[in-house]
Amino acid sequence: DNNISSVGIGYKWKDGKPTKEISIQFTVDRKAAPEMLESLDTKEIPKSFVIDGVEIPTDVIQRSYEAAFKIVAEGTTDTRKIRVDPIVPGISVANKSVSAGTIGCIVFDKQNGSPYILSNWHVLNGPKGKIGDDVVQPGPHDDNRVQLNRLGKLVRSHLGAAGDCAVASIEDRAFGQEILQLGVKVEQLGEPELGDKVIKSGRTTAVTHGIVNRIHTVVKIDYGQPVGEQAIGGFEIGPDKDNLPGNGEISMGGDSGSVWMFKASNGKPSKIMAGLHFAGEGADDPNEHALACYAKSVFEKLEVTLTPSSPAAARRCR
Repeated sequence: DNNISSVGIGYKWKDGKPTKEISIQFTVDRKAAPEMLESLDTKEIPKSFVIDGVEIPTDVIQRSYEAAFKIVAEGTTDTRKIRVDPIVPGISVANKSVSAGTIGCIVFDKQNGSPYILSNWHVLNGPKGKIGDDVVQPGPHDDNRVQLNRLGKLVRSHLGAAGDCAVASIEDRAFGQEILQLGVKVEQLGEPELGDKVIKSGRTTAVTHGIVNRIHTVVKIDYGQPVGEQAIGGFEIGPDKDNLPGNGEISMGGDSGSVWMFKASNGKPSKIMAGLHFAGEGADDPNEHALACYAKSVFEKLEVTLTPSSPAAARRCR
């Protein structure tokens, strides 16, 4: 159905506010009266579904999505957007033919223990990329002297139900594992639930806070030719009312690839990864939100781990 932009599980909305009733939640590009649905080449979504003998209500929200890698012109450069050695999560990176995204965290190959950076498919690979491409830090949008900024090469990538994700080797730089301005490194993987508080550190909006408001979500995003529209699995994050960003944005173009970490009970970042950020709301959507892939799915698909398997790999960690 071309009008349906995503489907997931979330709290049903009523009179503009979320209730505590769990629903199968559909988002559509355009809501319309039943008599107008045919003109939109769409059909009416059922009021509910019966699953294992239990009736589950549906909810329909007008909302669209687009990948968070479109970069706007910026007049200043900060420490996240310059060449650094050692590299750390939270700074600019990209395929030599892509604009700029974010290093999410440091991971290790399950088979040979090689250290990699984790980010998105559309950051490290891109529609025109291929395995073996040079990856640069910072991304070309932040410094177009790509021949001076080589970090490594694209090793593995995936775009599909398991997520928008990729890893690249670290060959010409040392690395640290603590996420910039969060002061923690990823030590465990978690699975988000509705209401969980999370925090991320990205290339563009730096440190922002959010709350998980939809889970088990599948989103349709157009990645451009020759890839086109893809269905990506993950979960959705909305702003944390107790920690709103100054500009109202919890993510913007260039934050793609950053990791969302769970917040501990004291409000500080934990060492547990919730997901890999890959997109935000569309340009015409007034509702601020972010999208992330499930950490476990990403790690399984890319065949990586958080634990260095060799003394040599461990010594390279700073």
